Amino acid sequence: MITGCCFLPATSTMSHAELDRLQACLNFALDTLRKEMDNSQLPPLSQYSSVEHPLDDPTTYLPSTALFDARRLSLACLGELKNLVQSPLDKRMDEKYSAYGAASIDILIKTSIIDYMSHLSNPSEGIPAAELASTFGLDSQKLVPILRCCAANGWVRETRDSSFALNRCSRSFITGHRGRRLNLSTPGFMSVAGVMPSWVTESDWKLSRSPAQTGFQIAFKTPLQRFSWVMQNPQALIPLADHLQVLGDMSTPSIVADYPWEQLETPIIVDCGGGEGGLVTAILDAHPSFRAIVQDTENVVALTSSIMKECRPRDIESGTLNVETHDLFQSQPRIGNEYSFILRHILHDWPDKEAAAILGNIARALGPKSKILIVEMVAVPNVDSTATTSAKSFLLDSNDKRLDYYVPSHFASASKLVNAFSVHMLTLMNGCERSLREWESLLNGCGLRITNVYPLRAHTSVIECALDA
Repeated sequence: MITGCCFLPATSTMSHAELDRLQACLNFALDTLRKEMDNSQLPPLSQYSSVEHPLDDPTTYLPSTALFDARRLSLACLGELKNLVQSPLDKRMDEKYSAYGAASIDILIKTSIIDYMSHLSNPSEGIPAAELASTFGLDSQKLVPILRCCAANGWVRETRDSSFALNRCSRSFITGHRGRRLNLSTPGFMSVAGVMPSWVTESDWKLSRSPAQTGFQIAFKTPLQRFSWVMQNPQALIPLADHLQVLGDMSTPSIVADYPWEQLETPIIVDCGGGEGGLVTAILDAHPSFRAIVQDTENVVALTSSIMKECRPRDIESGTLNVETHDLFQSQPRIGNEYSFILRHILHDWPDKEAAAILGNIARALGPKSKILIVEMVAVPNVDSTATTSAKSFLLDSNDKRLDYYVPSHFASASKLVNAFSVHMLTLMNGCERSLREWESLLNGCGLRITNVYPLRAHTSVIECALDA
């Protein structure tokens, strides 16, 4: 006998409005996805494929705008359907134990089990877990549930009882592939996430907005802020640099294609905190009339200079491309109308006070024609509104009348990564992913104004700003 629940009697007039709208929206998104893949002459998507799909790597393939939007809307609808249908208790348990999914795929990567499975004579048939355990000196009773966890998360397939094969997605983690670098990028991530609740609610720092009083210091038992700690712990530097490089590379094709570089009136582009220089070299390849400067810290510049001398010796010799040391918290040495500046994945690291200091140093160097291009994820308020990335919708007043659409304006579950990054930066540095309203406030306080926002075929947007005349 079921107690504690009240069920309405089924009638011919019962309305399932939300479910019906989401189903219709999902059907529309999937139909568009299929059509745009055909128009782009892409192969069908399949988890059984033994090769990667072009859509698997955003660093090498840029989808059409319609295909990008259809894919994002599909994911948003699927996420909203799950929220609607799944029980809250199951959902809470899913979230609680999701860390084990990440840990399980990390085990397959760090042991090189994924590499081994990729070289099987018949990779689609799979291999018994007992054989993998024997080969790698592991316990098969531990390995089977780990592999099944990976299978449930869509990373491998169980081809028969306790035998497993790679699927299409897991091939992104084979040695030499970019996914490998992302997955080995954040030592101590689990411990930082674990201390977040006590840091926010109980610690002496719960009201602090200092980058040196965060969950990072608690988890790593250090007084140093994150970047200072990394400099003193070189074993963490390479994986962090790999992570940041891949994170940047994921948006590079769209930045080059979707921002109107021909409208930029300055001949020189300065990439502040530009790392290994991948973005400016891609811009120079597409727009050779520009010159470029990569600025970063001394230890990064040494590596970048070596890479550029090897890969782009003519640009270095001609002065088309320069690499120089610069501290973002010091006065910007490149001053005047010749220069525009890029800040990609820089300001989300920092609280408003430090972000304003960085922006102020660049603002004082701007000429009337100069621009600052901020490349960041834009946090969109979770309101029930048409799913859109237009700047106008970002700036809508919260009191404006909104129509009843099926997917929130932040694309619902398709924006989970943006919001997860925001909480991650909060716990590491007291930073965050800002909404466009928050960007306006921060920039106006530095004597700057937003001149345009360019949504990208990526999780990021380009926020273009200039001196506030």
